[in-house]
Amino acid sequence: MSLDSDPLLYFRIEARELLEQLTQGLLSMDDGEGGAQGVPELFRYAHTLKGAARVVGQSHMAEMAHAVEDALSPYRDSGGHLPPDSVHEFLRLVGQMANALDALEAPPPTPSSSEESPSIPLAEAPSSEVVRVELERLDTLLEGLSEAVVQLGGLRGVVESLSQAHHGANGLVEQLTSPMASSGSSAERARWLGRVLSVAEGVRSSLVKAGRQLGGGLGQVESELGRLRDGAHTLRLVPTQTLFGPLELVARDVATSLGRQVEVRAEGGDIQIDGHVLSAVRQALLHVVRNAMDHGLENPDERRALGKSPTGVFSVKVKRRGGRVSFLCEDDGRGVDLGRVRQVALERGVASLEEVETLDEEGCLELLFRPGFSTARTITDVSGRGVGLDVVRDTVRRLKGDVSISSRPGLGTCITLEVPLTLASLEVLGVEVGGQRLLLPLESLGAAIHLPAEAVTWTGGRGSISHAGEVLAFLPLAEVLDSAESAQRPRVWSVLVLDAGSLGRAAVGVDKLLGISRRVSRPLPASVPPLPLVTGASFDEQGVPTLLLDAAGLVRRIQSGSSAGLAKVKPVQRHLILVVDDSVTTRMLEKSILEAAGYQVELAASGEEGLEKVQRGGHSLLIVDVEMPGMTGLDVTRHIRANPALNALPILMVSSLATDEDKRRGREAGVSAYIVKGEFHQHGFLETVARLAASGRRSA
Repeated sequence: MSLDSDPLLYFRIEARELLEQLTQGLLSMDDGEGGAQGVPELFRYAHTLKGAARVVGQSHMAEMAHAVEDALSPYRDSGGHLPPDSVHEFLRLVGQMANALDALEAPPPTPSSSEESPSIPLAEAPSSEVVRVELERLDTLLEGLSEAVVQLGGLRGVVESLSQAHHGANGLVEQLTSPMASSGSSAERARWLGRVLSVAEGVRSSLVKAGRQLGGGLGQVESELGRLRDGAHTLRLVPTQTLFGPLELVARDVATSLGRQVEVRAEGGDIQIDGHVLSAVRQALLHVVRNAMDHGLENPDERRALGKSPTGVFSVKVKRRGGRVSFLCEDDGRGVDLGRVRQVALERGVASLEEVETLDEEGCLELLFRPGFSTARTITDVSGRGVGLDVVRDTVRRLKGDVSISSRPGLGTCITLEVPLTLASLEVLGVEVGGQRLLLPLESLGAAIHLPAEAVTWTGGRGSISHAGEVLAFLPLAEVLDSAESAQRPRVWSVLVLDAGSLGRAAVGVDKLLGISRRVSRPLPASVPPLPLVTGASFDEQGVPTLLLDAAGLVRRIQSGSSAGLAKVKPVQRHLILVVDDSVTTRMLEKSILEAAGYQVELAASGEEGLEKVQRGGHSLLIVDVEMPGMTGLDVTRHIRANPALNALPILMVSSLATDEDKRRGREAGVSAYIVKGEFHQHGFLETVARLAASGRRSA
C-alpha cells in the first residue's frame, strides 16, 4: 500500500513502536528494574510521538502524548524516580493511545476494473502488517541476492553457446539438403561428408559446453535462491516478546477497573513465529486475559479470606514443539464454577436437562467455547456480552491450531492455545493415495515406517498399531478421506506417525511416499466449501496445485475412528467430469478437489476445447464458467442442448455473475444448475456435483 492511498501508513508504524517502547519502559520501572535513568528515554518517546501525531493531524493523540510528556518532565529535570503509584496512570494513558492507534485503520484497497476475472477468487488475504527487521538478516538477504545476480550473469555464456549451436544446426541442414548429398563423384561426396561431420561436431561441442555451463550455473543459482527464500522467510518472524507488553497492559487495566490486583509473568519471549500468526494470536490472547481478570481472579479481600496473596498471578508461557508453538495462559484464581456453567447452559437453551446431567467436567468446560455463552451475571464493559472464548477458538482454528481448557476449583484455570509457527513456507512430505497426490507438513510427522498388513489390529472399523511402546489409532488415509479407492488395502503399509501436539498422536497408511520439498501454502478459493482436513494448496514448479492436509484434523479424525473426510458425498461410481474454465488456477484447484472426492476429471481451457472433448462422449457432468474468451459458457451450453446425442448431459454453471438476469440466461440456455462463486454452503458444491453426475451416468 502506498503513502498516497494511506497517508497514515508510516505514522502507524512509528507510533506502534514508540508505544511499545513506552509500555516496556514503564513496566520495567514498575518491576523495579528501571530507575531515574529511564525517565529521559520515556520523555523522548512521548515527545517524538507528540510531534509525529501533530504532523499527520492526529491532534487527540498528540494531546495525550503531550500529557505524558508534561507529567514526566519534573522527574526528568530532577533526576528522580517515578512514584510507584504513578506508573499505572502512565500505563493507562499509553493504553488509551494504543486504542486510538488501533482505530486508525488503513483504508481498504480500491479494486481495479482491469483486475476483474471470471476465475474463482482466492480467499481474502490478511491485511498488510509491518514488523521490525534486524539489519543482520537484511544484509544476509542482500548478500544472497547479489550472489544470485552474479550467477545469473554467468549463464549468459550459455546463450552464446546455444546461439553457436543454432547456427551450426542451420549449416548442417543446408549441407544435408544440398545436391551433393545425393549426387557427385566419390571424392566430392567424401569432401561433403567431411564438412557435414565437421559441422555436426561443432553443434555437439556447443551443446556440450552449454549443458555444462547450464548445469553448474543453475545448481549455484538454485542454491542461492534457496538461501534467499529461507532468508526472506526469517524476515516474517517476530519474537513473542512483543506480545507481553500489550498483554500486561490490558491485564492491569482490566484488573484495576474491577478493583483487583494482578502480577503478570511471562516466559519464552525469544521464540519467533510468523508475523501474521502472531497478530491473530495477540487478539485471541487479549480475550483470554480479559476473561481471566473478570472470571478468574478474586478481589483482594476474597483472596485474603482464602489464604491467598491479595495480588493474583496471571502467567503466559510460550513453548515450541516442532513446527508448532503453544501459549499456556494460567491464573491462580477461583477456577471455573461447573455448577454455574450447567445452570447457564439450561437457562440459555444450550443443552437439555438430560444432557447437562450427563456432562462430565471436560464436556462442561467445552460449553465455555460456545458462541454467546457467558457466566457473567451482569453486562459490563469487560464481560457478559457473550463474546470471548468462542472468538478465541474461532481464531485459533482459522490458523489450523487448537485450544483447550482445564480448571481446578479454588486454584485457577489454564487455557492453552497451540498454533503453527508459520503460515507461509514449510517443508512437506508428498504422499500418494489412490492415484491422488497430497502433501503433509513435515513438522507434524513423528516417524515413517513400513508395516506388514498383519501388524495392524482391527476392531470393527478401527485399526491400531504398536510403535515405540505406544498403541496408536490407525486408519488408511484413503478411508480417512472417504476415497473411492478406500477398499483396496496393500500387503505392506507405508505408515506415517502424525504428531498433533496436545491432541496426541495417530498413524495413517498411504500407498507411496514421494519425497520431501519446501512449498508455499496458499488458501483455497473462497468459492470452495470448507474442507475440514485441508489447510491449503501448494503449487509445484509447473504451476500444478496439490492439496495440503491438516495434520491436527487428521489426528482427530483417526482417533474418532470416523472416515467422514473431505466431503459428505461419496460417488458410487468413478464419474468422469469435464471442467471448462480459462483460468488455470481454477481448473487445477477444481481438479484437485474433485479427485480428492473420488471423481475422474478432464480439463479444457476454452469453450471450443471443451465442446470438442464433450463430443467424444463418456462424461457424466460438465462444469463450465460463463465468461471466457471466444465461446462463452452459455454458447457451449446452447451447442450441447442443440445436439440430440449430447442434450441429456448435465451442465453445472459456476460463475461470479450473480444477478437474477444472469441466472435466467443460464436457465434459458439449458444449464442444469447455477452456482454463484463465493456463495457455496459447506457441502453444496459437492452435493450438487454428486446429484448431477449420478443423473448423467444414468442418462449416458
